[in-house]
Amino acid sequence: MSGSGHGNRGFTLITAMFLIVVVGLIAAFMVTIGATTRQISTFSILGARAWFAAGSGMERAVQAVLAGGGCGGFPQSFNLSGGALGGYAVQSTCLATTVDEAGTVYNVYTLATTAEIGTPGTADYVSRVLTATVADAP
Repeated sequence: MSGSGHGNRGFTLITAMFLIVVVGLIAAFMVTIGATTRQISTFSILGARAWFAAGSGMERAVQAVLAGGGCGGFPQSFNLSGGALGGYAVQSTCLATTVDEAGTVYNVYTLATTAEIGTPGTADYVSRVLTATVADAP
């Protein structure tokens, strides 16, 4: 009966190695999940900032159109600096359409504003586009 305990030594070693491998795989999975979550959060924040940057460009474009300038000053481009929106490039375009409704002539302006940061084609590139239609109808 003294020989029956010798076979368990190899079994214990295999079990220990199995547990070490499993714990290592779980740790690697947790690190990957953490990095992915952090990257998703970063892109979510950059996307929200790009949306607000495009919104500021849209406000500027609407003001330019309705102040009587029409589409004459377009395309507009500017870079934001300072604060959370620093580094975003904003471009606005305008397309005017003349409308005649029962003798009342006015213009309808289709505006598109793009805000972007980073280099297109790279992992750090974020872009948002806003469109709006405004009219100078009486």
